[in-house]
Amino acid sequence: MPGSISDLRIVNCGKVNCMRTVLVLAAALAAYGQSPTFEVASIKPYERPEGQTFMRMGCSGGPGSKDPVRWTCEAMGVVHLFQQAYDLRPYQVTGLDPIRSDRFNILAKVPQGVTREQFRQMQQNLLAERFGVRFHKEQKEMQGYELVVAKDGPKLTESGPEPEPGAAAPPPPNQPVTMGKDGFPEIPRGRTGSVSIGGPNGMVTQRVERGMMRGLAAMLSVQVERPVIDATGLTGRYDYTLKFVRPGMAGPGADASEPAGPTITTAIQEQLGLRLEAKKVVVELFVIDSVAKRPTEN
Repeated sequence: MPGSISDLRIVNCGKVNCMRTVLVLAAALAAYGQSPTFEVASIKPYERPEGQTFMRMGCSGGPGSKDPVRWTCEAMGVVHLFQQAYDLRPYQVTGLDPIRSDRFNILAKVPQGVTREQFRQMQQNLLAERFGVRFHKEQKEMQGYELVVAKDGPKLTESGPEPEPGAAAPPPPNQPVTMGKDGFPEIPRGRTGSVSIGGPNGMVTQRVERGMMRGLAAMLSVQVERPVIDATGLTGRYDYTLKFVRPGMAGPGADASEPAGPTITTAIQEQLGLRLEAKKVVVELFVIDSVAKRPTEN
């Protein structure tokens, strides 16, 4: 195959140059046959702690984090792990019900110095080797949206400069999430993420610091359950808070005809100065063909 390792040749070289060439070739052959994996990975079925009424779900650690040599996941289903490993949105993955899937806790040791790309390959290999995940890809046109700037312009605060190299980042304020006068959760500055309150209101607060528009488009695609493409042309990093009502969260007895706050589409226009425009887009789907009933032993 042209361009492959097998296509290399050594022709008429001196003793020293040949030795160097052989060493380089040996290193290339070793790299060619290897795919990065976690040094150790423990996978256990998730069990909700006794008395805990909510479920914590997510992963942390790995390259670029505060814990670069350890990757920890809690209550993650195979679908969610797959989305993370291949950097996909929920609408891109089919073939496995994310609600009925079993959930797992994972603790993996990450080798020193791996790149983000190698880290993703480790996650992909873990899914194939331990969970037996097999999949194929398809192209499909579906209704989606473009995220664009609204008529009156964006209402976004650009983030401050990056901290100096080596400078210690200030610790996030140790403040709990409280309820604001508007009925929405108030997430203190220094903390990035979302808080959802169920019941009749179905309130959601999403706070982001140093966020890019691609990340906002990804979050919106989860909320509207359709592809959202960033077409704002905004390339900076921004701090913003978005508050909206998610109707699907409303509890029994909620009056859907009288929403308790702005919908997601209204919120992004009024609070961020952006807008969703309906548009058909071609999406690459990852279809999961098979998954092992239980992962292989640790």
